[in-house]
Amino acid sequence: MDIDAWFKLVAICFLGAITPGPSLALVVSNAMVRGRSYGVVTGVGHGVGIGLWAVMTAAGIAKIMVDNSSTMLALQTLGACLIGYIGFRTLTVGDGAFVQKKHLEHNEAQPLFRGVSEGFLISLFNPKIALFFLAIFSHIVSSESDRSEIAVMGVTAAIIDALWYAGVALMLTGSEIIGILENRAKVISMISGGFLTLIAIYLLVGVVQRVL
Repeated sequence: MDIDAWFKLVAICFLGAITPGPSLALVVSNAMVRGRSYGVVTGVGHGVGIGLWAVMTAAGIAKIMVDNSSTMLALQTLGACLIGYIGFRTLTVGDGAFVQKKHLEHNEAQPLFRGVSEGFLISLFNPKIALFFLAIFSHIVSSESDRSEIAVMGVTAAIIDALWYAGVALMLTGSEIIGILENRAKVISMISGGFLTLIAIYLLVGVVQRVL
């Protein structure tokens, strides 16, 4: 891969990362409700999932999955259910959101791993990411692309995505902002959880329409 193609990949991946959607809603919700570390690792997990999709797409695996309607429906259903679960959990946190965040600091390993898992799964269960990479990689990947080039594409996509979402989490939980957020913990939980729940319902409706 030449330097021009790599810069094109960087630009496209960045534009894809900053596009609002369920992933951004999840990272924002986790960062504001469960704390800075949880939001950051959610972003890192999401970046790992994006990198995996990039590698699979470049290797031609994702096209096989997209062409299989049953696989697409299964991924979309799982993704919607995951978003719905996280939305419901956020709604039920209420006033205890930031208190719970402080308790997590005493036993961070398991909660932070869960944050990584949520970020990873929300990207893995989003087949639209495969469609996105199929669209852009058709202009970058060639039949001569070897494993090293595919690896570079995957790592590049993962790093850009993880840095963006981790940066969003860090910005939202900065010292100047966190005080305002803590004073409005219940409202933030209700808005974040409600937004995620609405996204889940919207996605599930789309799945049902596909089946019918």
